[in-house]
Amino acid sequence: MKTEVEPGRAGHPLRSSCADEKLGIFQDDGDVSVGELLALGGAGGFQAACDQYHKGIISGSICQDLCNLHKVEWRTCLSSVPGQQVYSGLWQGKEVTIKCGIEESLNSKAGSDSAPRRELVLFDKPTRGTSIKEFREMTLGFLKANLGDLPSLPALVGQVLLMADFNQDSRVSLAEAKSMWALLQRNEFLLLLSLQEKEHASRLLGYCGDLYVTEGAPHGSWHGAALPPLLRPLLPPALHSALQQWLGPAWPWRAKIAIGLLEFVEELFHGSYGTFYMCETTLANVGYTAKYDFKMADLQQVAPEAAVRRFLQGRHCEHSSDCTYGRDCRAPCDKLMRQCKGDLIQPNLAKVCELLRDYLLPGAPADLHAELGRQLRTCTTLSGLASQVEAHHSLVLSHLKTLLWKKISNTKYS
Repeated sequence: MKTEVEPGRAGHPLRSSCADEKLGIFQDDGDVSVGELLALGGAGGFQAACDQYHKGIISGSICQDLCNLHKVEWRTCLSSVPGQQVYSGLWQGKEVTIKCGIEESLNSKAGSDSAPRRELVLFDKPTRGTSIKEFREMTLGFLKANLGDLPSLPALVGQVLLMADFNQDSRVSLAEAKSMWALLQRNEFLLLLSLQEKEHASRLLGYCGDLYVTEGAPHGSWHGAALPPLLRPLLPPALHSALQQWLGPAWPWRAKIAIGLLEFVEELFHGSYGTFYMCETTLANVGYTAKYDFKMADLQQVAPEAAVRRFLQGRHCEHSSDCTYGRDCRAPCDKLMRQCKGDLIQPNLAKVCELLRDYLLPGAPADLHAELGRQLRTCTTLSGLASQVEAHHSLVLSHLKTLLWKKISNTKYS
């Protein structure tokens, strides 16, 4: 590893480039005004990121465009959640999503002690003098702790090192290593890295420090998301459903999106880097492209099995509701031992099928409605420990995909 002198005064930890809910950069001609950015503290956040880049503390594939060439254009704020700075933008002629200052939203959804909190990311690791071998081992240990002890992890470590060496000089500098380590602390970045080969996750395009850029946000299937943030919680469930039916895509397009969502469930189940759980299953996370191919809108709500098990196993409980990770990843409570067990009660597929009942049954073709309803009911009753339903899970999922595909195949919707 190249050794670079790390700036910064002794006793003063280096601040994250996207911390304190600051916006990373601005342009006067963007959709976000300078006044709004200053109100958000955006200018200070941009200065912090670029100061650190110019001092050699951080590095990354988009730092030059971000800090020197000002080619990253910020547009609309996409998040109403405090602590999550998510913006639409334009970079290299493409619509992108820019993310920084993202706290773990799994925590905020389920209470202060219901999911593992990470401290504010500081660029304090690895330290100067760390060898490339030590950084490789450090990264492997982190991935094992978060994804489980999998034989595929050395290959993922290789991907991390290749991404860190963005300038392809066959070396990893201290700034490159610090930036990559900070990024790995972000739950969504870790998921994006693990699911890069999957077609239903957004593609990672670049980073600078712990700020990163992905493909542009997919269209939302939940049309309540277009409402002002303060009004969204006031909508009754019946109106949510009506909005979906009136304003959503035509039913055959919804069927195509649903097939993609079911394929995503398959991808999460025993993939190359382990099993992942969807811990907030809502229509707000169901996105799609211009061709109506499913894209997961927010990977913040997806968690590795190893992380969920580590959090739940042995946790004190009185009821199963005490054994909840995120919003709806729930494990049984052993009332005799008063401890949570590590396996989840409801698999991803059952939760997704509950979602699809509201998404697919309204407006479904008359000759399909009864059979579709029956299969979705069967699917939602999948229960038992998630690790024990693999065969039944696969069969139910296959039948449902086949039913939908037969209806739209050989049409313009396929």
